[in-house]
Amino acid sequence: MNNIKAHKKIGEWLKQKREQAGLSKAELAKLSGHHKSFVGRYEAGQRLDIIQFTKIALALNAKPCEVIESCIEVSRK
Repeated sequence: MNNIKAHKKIGEWLKQKREQAGLSKAELAKLSGHHKSFVGRYEAGQRLDIIQFTKIALALNAKPCEVIESCIEVSRK
């Protein structure tokens, strides 16, 4: 999987988790210490560093390793 596809997959995963949690972008931004526009950008595929990613995943009560494992599985296909 190329990097662009991987970033989009991570953004899609985080968006899905946010929606499952019933959170708006603004609510997640507040929980994770980011601005609302930041949430929209990474959901669209903007790169995240590992610290940002971990903060967001934990704010969603999700395990960060879930999405990493998912990206690894897709890249092996």
